[in-house]
Amino acid sequence: MIVRTFLLLTAVSVLMFAQQPAGAESSPAHSTDPATASGTRATKGPHSPEWKELSFKEKMKYDESHLFDVENVVFAGVGASFDQLRDRPSEWGEGWGAFGERYASHIGYYMVQRSVMFPVEAIDHEDTRYYRSTRSSFRGRLGDAFLHTIWRHNDSGGMMPAYSEFLGDYSAAAVSRLWWPSNYHKGSSIFIAGSDTILVDAGINVFHEFKPEIKRWLHLAR
Repeated sequence: MIVRTFLLLTAVSVLMFAQQPAGAESSPAHSTDPATASGTRATKGPHSPEWKELSFKEKMKYDESHLFDVENVVFAGVGASFDQLRDRPSEWGEGWGAFGERYASHIGYYMVQRSVMFPVEAIDHEDTRYYRSTRSSFRGRLGDAFLHTIWRHNDSGGMMPAYSEFLGDYSAAAVSRLWWPSNYHKGSSIFIAGSDTILVDAGINVFHEFKPEIKRWLHLAR
């Protein structure tokens, strides 16, 4: 049953993703121009003339518009499916009712995470947008996607630690343990949950990095 749920969620995300226009992106990221002779790709990031710093209101609007992106809702379902497969926490049992409880837990976790991340991003002037790599190699792009999880652009176009990522992930881990069983109310559980979220966010960055290629593959496959 849970395997079918996982496959259904994945299929829904792929179908909804494939219906988006080919030119649409979830963030004002890079263009998909071919690699140049120097091994880099054209970019609309901080080092391009088209780049523009976001104001506080623009950041808020951007964050609101992407709060319930399809992939975020689907990833919550995927996380709930894995928890169900592992029977974690076991106190919640099995079946569709337990799956719904785990799914609600992941949505709540995500809401707490975003509630912490946005004010931190606004205060420390982090750029909330994801910019795809200018590298042309798969390994380089993959590395940049992972690095962007903990090291990202600021409002001036430079680079800085992703404080919002750490504070948002571990704060959400701490708050979410309040509705988990009491044996998870300990520091090690918070650390593991927060660290797992950083890895999940890194995976989401990889998804965004290769999103144009995935779209092209889906269109060719139809």
